[in-house]
Amino acid sequence: MEKKMRMMYVNFFSALIEAAGYDAQCALLEVKLAADGRVCRYREVPEDIWYRFRENESPDAYYRRHICGCFPED
Repeated sequence: MEKKMRMMYVNFFSALIEAAGYDAQCALLEVKLAADGRVCRYREVPEDIWYRFRENESPDAYYRRHICGCFPED
């Protein structure tokens, strides 16, 4: 049975990202896109990437540079 992650809503303005969640035990990051509601799942994401993503002043740019295309995606 697949484990359901609890999504944590991102507390910043973003045109690209509606919500994101992270499971530290699995190193799994989920990003829900604002435009179509699609959820992208990234494996092998270090916890420090998650914290930098959440705290970044430009989350869209951080996502594009440091997450999208940088980790295996389900």
